[in-house]
Amino acid sequence: MKRLTLYSFIAGAFACGITSVSAQDQQQQKRGEVTDQEFVIRKDRVLTVPTQPRSFERMPALPQPKGLADFNYSVTPFFLNLPALKLQPTALEKSYRQDKVTLYPGYIRAGYGNFASPLLEGRYMSTNADPLNYALKFKHQSFGKGPVAGEESAESHTVFGADGSYFTDLVEVFGGLSWGQDKYSFYGVDPMLFENPDVPFETSDNVLNNVQAKVGIRDIEKTGLFSYEGQLSFRNFKDSYAAKENEVGIQAGGKVRTESDWSGGVDLAYFHTNPNDVDYLEKRNYFSVRPRISYNYEAFRFTAGLNVVSENDSIAEKDNDSHIFPLLQASYQFADEFGFFAEFSGDVQRNTYFSFVNENPFLGPSEQLLNTVNNYKIEGGIEGQFQEAFHYRAGINVGRYNQLHFFANSLADSSRFELVYDDKSTVVNVNAELGFKISEVYSLGSRLDLYQYELNTQQEAWHRPVWEVRINNQVTPVDRLLLQANLNFMGGIKGRGTPIMPDLGGIGGIMVPESYEVVNLKTIADLQLKADFKITDQISIFAEGNNILNGKNTRWLNYPVRGIQLIGGASFKF
Repeated sequence: MKRLTLYSFIAGAFACGITSVSAQDQQQQKRGEVTDQEFVIRKDRVLTVPTQPRSFERMPALPQPKGLADFNYSVTPFFLNLPALKLQPTALEKSYRQDKVTLYPGYIRAGYGNFASPLLEGRYMSTNADPLNYALKFKHQSFGKGPVAGEESAESHTVFGADGSYFTDLVEVFGGLSWGQDKYSFYGVDPMLFENPDVPFETSDNVLNNVQAKVGIRDIEKTGLFSYEGQLSFRNFKDSYAAKENEVGIQAGGKVRTESDWSGGVDLAYFHTNPNDVDYLEKRNYFSVRPRISYNYEAFRFTAGLNVVSENDSIAEKDNDSHIFPLLQASYQFADEFGFFAEFSGDVQRNTYFSFVNENPFLGPSEQLLNTVNNYKIEGGIEGQFQEAFHYRAGINVGRYNQLHFFANSLADSSRFELVYDDKSTVVNVNAELGFKISEVYSLGSRLDLYQYELNTQQEAWHRPVWEVRINNQVTPVDRLLLQANLNFMGGIKGRGTPIMPDLGGIGGIMVPESYEVVNLKTIADLQLKADFKITDQISIFAEGNNILNGKNTRWLNYPVRGIQLIGGASFKF
């Protein structure tokens, strides 16, 4: 009952409120009254909403992992019935302009300098090498005056030569013939006369003549499985006195290349010489067989072989004429900048009177000609290049020799030299090389050698240097100008002077020198300058200078060399 009364009260109050509102609206409408209103609009007002904390943000719904499962795919092949593509290449017709190269088969060079030194040189060769190629050469240079007594120390050199080759599809047949003449004066007399140039004295001349001929055959293909070469040679030599020597030589060699990293080969050589001199008339034979096998793997190089040599030189206490030496060579280039090389070998160096006189042109009569036996040589060093411009090489080698030859002034005539040998010698050589090149503008090459000799029978290493330095420079500042500057130094040379006889206390008999006076020769310093300027493609002029420092250079005892020597001239191509 109470609840019903409450509901009735609320409903009546609601109805009264609605009726009151409706009455007020009707009363205002009846009046028709309009009231003024004021509206304020603020454009600069900014409504802001407070930042909601992220802690109340709802987490995003992440995809649910479906787990790992195996997937199977089926591939359906489709075959298309298409015809093959037909290519029809055609040659491109384009005219390439070939550079015109002018070849001049002839060349002549002439000049003149102080010491009455004319120079004449010429060459002529064929420019077409198919199938016959040939070349001719001639050179003469003389010095009418020398360093001592003018014409009494004159010197001259002349050579004629011809070479030719005939080419077939597989081989080349080659040959050559030459004649040479060298004239020297034995002006190495008592040095006391050098201080008195007005005192006349006579010297004797020695003219050395040689004729050489060769003929051979070799294959043209150098990259095939097998390559070969054979040669037959002949040489005749004689001087103005009793020295004569004829030589016949046969040389042959073959090389086998495989598709792998292995290769091999063998070289054969036989020489027969019959030298004649005042004190001997001999027949010397030299035969050698040198098999080789090589292995190359990337930057590693290895060579193994034997040097089998037979020679019939007569030496006291000689066991036999045959020698067998091993040859082992290895090198490995870790990088372009650094690598090493090593060698262990032995050999027999063939010596002839012709080779001796080319080394020392003032050689006189000798008692015996002997080959040099290199029992062993141990060598090792490093080499490399950097910045594509510098290259270097440095090494040391130790060798043991029998019959190592030296030149010493003769006791009978101090102006002539004789051969002397040391039966057991040890030579240590330390060497270094450095090269540099900047394109075609400048290049440098240099080498240093240091020697140490341990001898058994000889007192000193007569006329062999203790150190050598060679520096060669070449500069091309402009296209038509070529300059060269060469420096050569040599020191530690000792000459054999007067003998020191033992004191026998008045007892007669054959006296053998106890020792010899050691003459220390001055250091040799030779500066050479050369210049060549091309006026046209065919005409050039040149100038050369030797011993620019005007050094008192003496390579052989009692034989001073010429002072500053200048020569100039021109050359012509035709």
